Amino acid sequence: MADKLFLSLVTPEKEMVADAEVDQVNIPGFDGDMGILANHAPLLTLLRPGRFSYEKGEEVVELVVSEGYAEVTANRVTILAESAEFLHEIDHDRAETARAAAEKLLEKADLEGKAFKEAQDKLFRALARLETKKSD
Repeated sequence: MADKLFLSLVTPEKEMVADAEVDQVNIPGFDGDMGILANHAPLLTLLRPGRFSYEKGEEVVELVVSEGYAEVTANRVTILAESAEFLHEIDHDRAETARAAAEKLLEKADLEGKAFKEAQDKLFRALARLETKKSD
């Protein structure tokens, strides 16, 4: 019998996935995408905004996550993300509005430090959400 892999995905608003038994987890890591299977080595990594998925048998469930953390320990994957949305929940018009607002904010010459980072994060989140429109 193969070892089991369990996934939990939590945002400040809610628990998106609660201790689900899965076959594989696909993470948009800060240094690149990665696939996690049972018996993976322990890992702690930053998330970047992007497409996140998990597989259970033939079913593939896809979400878009923002920045956060992923931890892999003892056949358990824990994702702590600032935000997460299932693909079918994404409002593409709202994401396009957020993208335009973030780009306009980044055009300001006096934007620096924390304000620049926040505007950049908003742009990355909007772009990750809009990326799903191409493949839906």
